[in-house]
Amino acid sequence: MRKTSKREFQAPATIKISFQPIAIALSSKNVTGFKRMPLQTIVVGAGLAGLSAAYELVLAGQEVQVFEAQERLGGRVHTVELSAGQYGDLGAEFVDDLHTALMAYAASFGLKLDPACQFPNDLYWYDGGMLKNQESFSAEQRAAQISLFEKLQLLVEKQYDPQRTLDEWLETNELAPFAKWIARLSARSLFATDPELIGIGFFAYYSNTLGASGCNMRVRGGSSRLVDALAKVLGDRVHIKTPVRRIKQTENNLVTVSIETANGLVEASAHNVIVAIPWSVLRQIPIDAPLTNSQQVAIFHLPYGSLVKTLLQYPYRFWSKPNLGITLLDAEYQVMWEPSFAQMGTERILSCFSGGSRSRELSENAVERAIATVRTVYPEAPQILTSRSYDWSADEWAKGAYCYFRPGDLARFDPHLTQRAGQIFFAGEHTAPVEYRGYMEGAIRSGHRAAQQVLESLK
Repeated sequence: MRKTSKREFQAPATIKISFQPIAIALSSKNVTGFKRMPLQTIVVGAGLAGLSAAYELVLAGQEVQVFEAQERLGGRVHTVELSAGQYGDLGAEFVDDLHTALMAYAASFGLKLDPACQFPNDLYWYDGGMLKNQESFSAEQRAAQISLFEKLQLLVEKQYDPQRTLDEWLETNELAPFAKWIARLSARSLFATDPELIGIGFFAYYSNTLGASGCNMRVRGGSSRLVDALAKVLGDRVHIKTPVRRIKQTENNLVTVSIETANGLVEASAHNVIVAIPWSVLRQIPIDAPLTNSQQVAIFHLPYGSLVKTLLQYPYRFWSKPNLGITLLDAEYQVMWEPSFAQMGTERILSCFSGGSRSRELSENAVERAIATVRTVYPEAPQILTSRSYDWSADEWAKGAYCYFRPGDLARFDPHLTQRAGQIFFAGEHTAPVEYRGYMEGAIRSGHRAAQQVLESLK
């Protein structure tokens, strides 16, 4: 069980937030320089993993160049502004109280963390037309939940990754219907996939978060504030709208990277390359390097969940609790919470999360269906002021939410996710320790590890 944080939080002051992307262009002078001499390290991707890796290398005295395909930095971190100066995150959002790498960065850059939810009391299930947390479960429901957690914890302790999906495992275990309902709903709401797809071994690692004590937080001003802070230090080492189209290791132990620029394809050589993009995207980039068979299989088969996240801004709070908490429900959107709890103003935002196959059915009606989901729980909800929605599966540079593992693949792939391939190193939440995958903490830790691997290779 996670321990409850004792951190004290200060009420936020009124702040003015700018959401202008950091515009860093690749100039002709840069292109000429790259052709002339090899760089020390190239980082592919300017999400949190790539920016963290580059930042750590720069602190160690290394010269780095970062190439990002999009005009926007941050990858799956994406803060947007709504009306009345309020903001929300369409991508990664939560900071748990054990996310020490992110908290260290926040302290270093002077970023504040605002409280979000306190567990287990702020975790609710919408069941039978009622909102319930663990305190309001019946004795039978509580016993069913405990039995589920105990069985899942046993899998974790044995480090067992059976060839069964969550759905198959549930059908072969003696569990109450309420426990099975919780587990299936958790697959969609925590992993952005379906219980018929996710391996029970991977699912088990996250099972006790549903009954854990602790808290989570948010970066004040939005998660993109951390992206901006890292990018500010890196300055003109970061290049936007420069997708990498090919990676090739040469016979002289250099790595040549083909980069698409406004001036056409440019080849840059480096002693080391850190690839910090989702493998759902990487599998479309030709890599000529000493990858092992296991690495190649993992790159081409590691799945990513489907996710639509929609922000609805309302003119006022229409729910009874000051903090809505996190509500799980069996609907087109499976989770909703309030990201504006610590923000100024009377307006309030609800974040609606749809994962798995249900998210792929939302199509262009994502906002209308989010409104309908909210009204399932709160029929008195007023008209919204504004909204923002994002389909991460439709993003060509993400192609999904975050990684999950099919039956048996956690044991099959895990030893190879952090393995280098010659002078090519890998970062990203999918390469983080298993308990941090899908989190900003995982991206940051993976960037630290990849940077350290590069530095150790230079000794």
